[in-house]
Amino acid sequence: MGKKSNRITIEIAGKKILKHIRDIAKDDIIKKMLPSKKPSKILETSAGEGILALELKAEGHDLTITNFVQEGAEGLHEIKVDLNAADYEIDNSPFDAIICREVIEHIESVPHTLRMFHKHLTPGGTLILTFPNRLCLRSRFYHFLTGFYRGMPSPINPELIMGEEHINLIGYPEMDYFLRKTGYKIDEVTTSEIRNSDKAWLIFKPLIWLATTFFILFYKKNREGYEKNTPEQRRINTFVRNVLLSTPVLCGKDIVIKATKK
Repeated sequence: MGKKSNRITIEIAGKKILKHIRDIAKDDIIKKMLPSKKPSKILETSAGEGILALELKAEGHDLTITNFVQEGAEGLHEIKVDLNAADYEIDNSPFDAIICREVIEHIESVPHTLRMFHKHLTPGGTLILTFPNRLCLRSRFYHFLTGFYRGMPSPINPELIMGEEHINLIGYPEMDYFLRKTGYKIDEVTTSEIRNSDKAWLIFKPLIWLATTFFILFYKKNREGYEKNTPEQRRINTFVRNVLLSTPVLCGKDIVIKATKK
């Protein structure tokens, strides 16, 4: 009996294309987060073969994709961009939406990249980020035992080119901070994949709720750099607390964030 394929055939503008099963749910969420107006000008960074971009173009959007090594994606406006560069211009900028799908964890400086996305978005434009969820409960237990996280299970081979692996595997609170500091409002946080086996970890949620609530909202309220006294500080801390206690973060394999440029 042959090995079951992890790709299925989809049709885009009359052409049949193989798409990985794990990408279908993720891309469906991304599509729902995009601006409703058509055409919207959309940039997908490090888009590879551009399968999602081709789908969005077929739906009537204006697509530009970037790759560090160009793939020659047929039917798409593809440009070469090094997301680690100090500054760069992008054709067709500014955009109504930027999609950064499973890329940010490979970037050398997350805040710098978010600032560059901010530069290339229209006012009120949408940024959609997806990245591995190192804070799911399975990953936290793995970290307790080994010092590593799900998504980075052991030391990265130093012989690899910088960025080929998850060199910036950060958690949701760090990403929340970086987004707020670089000029975004966070609209939605979810996941595209929850395995049934990961839901079993929710047995620990009452204990996690107590500890998370105490440390985020009440512990050392006056500690410099971590103050919890003003209404705005408490509002942001409560938002982060609620996200950390949500099933997508406790059980999800990835994080999907929709943010808006202020």
